[in-house]
Amino acid sequence: MSRDCVYWRIAALGTVIIAVIAGVVASVLTTPEPITERVAIPAALIGGCVGAALTPLYVSRPRSTPAVLRQTGRQVGLACLVLIGLAVVGVPGVPPVATILVAGGFLVFVLPGWYRLCRRRTRSRRVLVVGDEPRLLESVLRSVPTTPVGFLSPVLSDHSGDTPLSAQSEPPSPADDESVVATDGGRSAFGRQAPDRRIERLGGLAQLERVLRTRDVDTVALAFSTADRETCFSALRTCRDHGVEVLAHESLSTRVRGDERVGDSLIRVDLEPWPWYSRAIKRAFDVVFAAVGLVVLAPLLLGIAVAIKLDSPGPVLYRQTRTSVFGEPFTLVKFRSMVTDAEADGIQLSREDAGEVDPRVTDIGHWLRKTHLDEIPQLLSILSGAMSVVGPRPERPAIDRELTADGLEWPKRWFVKPGLTGLAQINDVTGFEPETKLAYDLEYVRRRSLWFDIKLVCRQLWLVVADVTPLALQRRGTDEDSEHR
Repeated sequence: MSRDCVYWRIAALGTVIIAVIAGVVASVLTTPEPITERVAIPAALIGGCVGAALTPLYVSRPRSTPAVLRQTGRQVGLACLVLIGLAVVGVPGVPPVATILVAGGFLVFVLPGWYRLCRRRTRSRRVLVVGDEPRLLESVLRSVPTTPVGFLSPVLSDHSGDTPLSAQSEPPSPADDESVVATDGGRSAFGRQAPDRRIERLGGLAQLERVLRTRDVDTVALAFSTADRETCFSALRTCRDHGVEVLAHESLSTRVRGDERVGDSLIRVDLEPWPWYSRAIKRAFDVVFAAVGLVVLAPLLLGIAVAIKLDSPGPVLYRQTRTSVFGEPFTLVKFRSMVTDAEADGIQLSREDAGEVDPRVTDIGHWLRKTHLDEIPQLLSILSGAMSVVGPRPERPAIDRELTADGLEWPKRWFVKPGLTGLAQINDVTGFEPETKLAYDLEYVRRRSLWFDIKLVCRQLWLVVADVTPLALQRRGTDEDSEHR
């Protein structure tokens, strides 16, 4: 019997038993009838319905804790809705709504722990190697703690980039017991020359998610030549979503988070710089702040929209692609503060950030940028989950590529969600100082807490008030002078 089949049976049986226990406890607490009359049928119905609804979780594949919590809550909620529907129409034997709700609440808290416990069973590590550089792949193979289940890569070439490795004319050195062989086929070999160490190529880089599911992978070892958004950080994002541990070649140490060494040339990547409960608290703070902000500021938003339309031709809102967590692009929305063709000659930072005059900025745009009120529509991105209230400010992909090419540890900012404000903004650091900005952003990642976020938000609000007050007084003085004339 396969390991997955055994796991499926254990997970399913345990889920039904826990659900039946929840049904018994809930029935005892919520119904007045004698225990012999109120337990058996309701408990069996709850156990069967919940057990069926949670079928998607009866797999041994790794999952992150937030993913287990989300899916368990969703499936238990579905089972409760079905039972409540049966109770409402009066199906005999179905427990009352109160019993269903008590049992469901109990299961939402208990079952995630059960699934995590099942997945922590002792077993050999299953490693998948993923990369695009032959020599790095070879080095990673030497360092992984066990024989990989396979590897993913594009068509591999030697260092000249012209010759497929499978077609190299020179045989490997006898002193080197390692070799790399790969073509565009699906059954190529990679690894040691000994037959028991030959590793299958399981496909291209786009097959990562499929292979993680079908091969029960719990560890991925990365061998990328560069830490770009499209390949390396896309792989990191997929591993994070599946709860898979990640190792990376030491050449990526200045681009990814983590410094624990594994083997000769690998480091362990820290995919989540903060524990799951800290991220949950931060997300709750984000949602409350954004929702309250949009409601409270609704009249101001309307006034700004009218002012923009009266000030210059063009749309009220400005949309731009920015980089979110793990390099994923998202659409950032701001109030338009420049003329509509401001970047007709290419992407460039506003000279106003350097204290100079930028002719592209409109009259109302100057006021909006000075007071940071042009950023208010980003509260919608916070609600959607693409941004956070506090974090590194998101940049455009072109600027990200430029700063990464300059040798900065810029990609380390991508391990957390971008923010509406951040430690760099509080200290008045702009995009013209990328090294200083990066230092502040990484310091925030190290120091982050709910109290620290609240402190930064309060300081940002104070700065906005400090910027708005002189402008308002100046405008008032101008109006008074006009009246005297």
